[in-house]
Amino acid sequence: MAASKSQSVAFFKLQLRRRIGVIFIASMLWLNFLFFIDYREATKKGYTDFSVFYTAGTILRQGLGQQLYSRQVQLQVQQGFAGSHPFIRGPLPYIHPPFEAVIFVPLSFLSYRNAFLMWDLASVVMLFGVAAQLRSMIPTLHPTPDWKFVLGSLAFFPVFMCLLQGQDSILQLLVCSLAFRALKKNSDLLSGCWLALGSFKFQFTIPIFLLFLFWKRRRFVFGFVGVSLLLVMVSLGLVGAKSLLGYPRFALQTVDVRALGGVPLSLLPNLHGLAQGWPYPLSGLFGMALAAIASIGLFLFGAMKGCAPARDKNLNLQISLAVCIAMLIAWQTNVHDLSLLILSIFLAADYVFHQTTNQATNSRAFLLPVLPLLISPLWMVLWLGIGKVNLMVIPLLWWIWGLGKELSRNRQNALALPQEV
Repeated sequence: MAASKSQSVAFFKLQLRRRIGVIFIASMLWLNFLFFIDYREATKKGYTDFSVFYTAGTILRQGLGQQLYSRQVQLQVQQGFAGSHPFIRGPLPYIHPPFEAVIFVPLSFLSYRNAFLMWDLASVVMLFGVAAQLRSMIPTLHPTPDWKFVLGSLAFFPVFMCLLQGQDSILQLLVCSLAFRALKKNSDLLSGCWLALGSFKFQFTIPIFLLFLFWKRRRFVFGFVGVSLLLVMVSLGLVGAKSLLGYPRFALQTVDVRALGGVPLSLLPNLHGLAQGWPYPLSGLFGMALAAIASIGLFLFGAMKGCAPARDKNLNLQISLAVCIAMLIAWQTNVHDLSLLILSIFLAADYVFHQTTNQATNSRAFLLPVLPLLISPLWMVLWLGIGKVNLMVIPLLWWIWGLGKELSRNRQNALALPQEV
């Protein structure tokens, strides 16, 4: 009787948690939908980030690859489908590497609006691909249908913003999912190849690459370097040596100057934004130096804490840690870029789920910082209300600290094990 009563209580708690989860996800989806209703006019007029990809695809289609990073050419193309942009002086610039623009050449044959819809549809299909990859490497997700995963992902504000803006962060999420699935299957070389394909946002892939280099995943390094060199050659063929060599300067100048399309520092959810997204003197050289020192310190923290024995549960934590650190130390991180945190959240949750009762009590603590990231109204207030999205860095730093502590605890337990035997 006691055992039966205990099982009934456990079943009731499980059902209650599921219902709370469903209500929470439905609420976030509804709020995101209301936000979309308010934003839809800007989407129709071409005032979204997708315009930069459509512009790049059009320039390549017209055989003007050597002028891909010409502001004048970009402006002429954008005026053809969007008219005068009311927010910035000049074009909304394409600042990604040349090789990514190839993806958008077929879409440039469509009208801007149809191309945008096709890209968002493709992004939703990619989310189904992410679901398939994660279900194959995360046992906790096996019973979850792909469509439920997709709906849950759309309730995550960064993923929703990616679709709203027509951004490419979901594509990177898919590529990184493929990379980390290969890593969990001990296919380090293939994993490095996949991650390199996500280098259209190299500000994230390079820190992840460097961490795994520090963790001595040599075959991973070989795969990453090999494909990266291939992508450089492709880019060289698309735009020529002069344009490719001028690309870094063009990109850095763009992200640093708001009038050229740069995002205000207070809206960057990374260490750069947290350190400099405030009034003077933090907005000057002092803030820049503070951001650089903090980034180096955070990278070294992750590199040291991630040196854990090669076990599957540690790999979950290592991947989660690498992704979080990459998000924070990148010089340019936007809200939609945090879509990549989907990987960290599910891998960390799977780790907790497979701990014993006593271990789970301790390890659940490092999931607490995730909660603010899941609340859409908080994102909306920080973005539209007070313009301080950089404050989201605080729970992420808290989470990184918890992931590092958990990896240290696992390493200490592994070292103590021979002594106990």
